Amino acid sequence: MRRGPAITALAALAISLTACGSGETPPGGVATGGLQANPADLSGTNNYFISNTEQMGWFVTDADGLPLYRYDKDVPKPSKSNCEGECAKAWKPVLADKVPMATGVDPISMGVLTRPDGTKQLTIAGYPQYTYAEDRTAGDMKGQGKGGVWFVTAPNGAKITGGKAQNNSNKSSGTPSTSPTGAGQTPPPAAPGY
Repeated sequence: MRRGPAITALAALAISLTACGSGETPPGGVATGGLQANPADLSGTNNYFISNTEQMGWFVTDADGLPLYRYDKDVPKPSKSNCEGECAKAWKPVLADKVPMATGVDPISMGVLTRPDGTKQLTIAGYPQYTYAEDRTAGDMKGQGKGGVWFVTAPNGAKITGGKAQNNSNKSSGTPSTSPTGAGQTPPPAAPGY
């Protein structure tokens, strides 16, 4: 195998790329010359994230850090919410009026359903998603296990029924580990590009 020419070509490329961006950053932090990236415009998206606690393992949150819940009385295929009226006041449907983007959640598992009132609601693995009115700050999970039918949503769409050991399916599916260990734990694998 001939590695010499390939290594030489890579070294030349590295030197040329270094030369292209060789302007020093002046005081004040604004770089001169070279390529500059514009900040991403996320105004047309609804953003979701994953979080990890020792008690729950990995779970999905909204942009405010509030956990997303799924309801056992909902239907995943086809997606249908059975939480209307008074139920929807306590369990607020997670609106999907913009493109849903989630770090750590497979975008193929994310969808949108149209509720009877015409609003769009986020689904993960077919299950409609909700936040709980009594969760007010990041880390609150007052709705977990409520009535035996409301559960925090794992990144693969599974419900977290108890401790973190029950929150996800098997490791071979590319879903998060069944037993993340808390702070410092590497997040579950994500598909490229999100």
